[in-house]
Amino acid sequence: MLFLEEYARLLLVLHMVLAAALVAVSTHLVVWMRGFLLGRFQRVRAVRRFAWMSASLFAIVVLLGNAIYPVYKVRVRAEYLDQPDAIMRDYRDRLVVARQVKERYYRGIGSAGASRDSIAERAVIAQASHLPHQAAKIARWFDVKEHWVALGMALSIACAVVLLTWNPKKHGRAIASVAFIMAFLAALSVWLGAIIGVVVSSYRSIGGLG
Repeated sequence: MLFLEEYARLLLVLHMVLAAALVAVSTHLVVWMRGFLLGRFQRVRAVRRFAWMSASLFAIVVLLGNAIYPVYKVRVRAEYLDQPDAIMRDYRDRLVVARQVKERYYRGIGSAGASRDSIAERAVIAQASHLPHQAAKIARWFDVKEHWVALGMALSIACAVVLLTWNPKKHGRAIASVAFIMAFLAALSVWLGAIIGVVVSSYRSIGGLG
């Protein structure tokens, strides 16, 4: 039994919900800070609040992601994405089930439209030979995402610290521009992480059958 595997599905759902909240908060922070580039500092308190909300959510999301990472590494990466035979076997099984569903449908409407041609199925499988390479590419993108998310969390925390100590009247636009760039890059890493995470989950999730 892997660490927290029995709670993996629940933790994944919580991880994705909080990640969606992080996407919203970090994007909202960037939108509210865009006026800083023009020297408009009317929403300083609200911006500081959103900055700390974003940094806190970032830390929680990363913590949850690390908690379920061992399950992903074994059940998704090692047992599926890095196994061409498992991917093609899964694809063949899906073709068989799809044909069975189609046959039941045509029997139900009294038609002979379903095909049992195994040669045609083999041709479809041959056309799907790119799937293992595509899965390996997805796995590599997930690794890239992990590095960008770590950088984004550091930028998010740094942005919150800068905004907390920043005085608009004293420091002016220069520090505000730096804070905006950090907030923008942090939000970009959040979007990247969310998109890649959903794509990987669409291939295979960490939830077990139990």
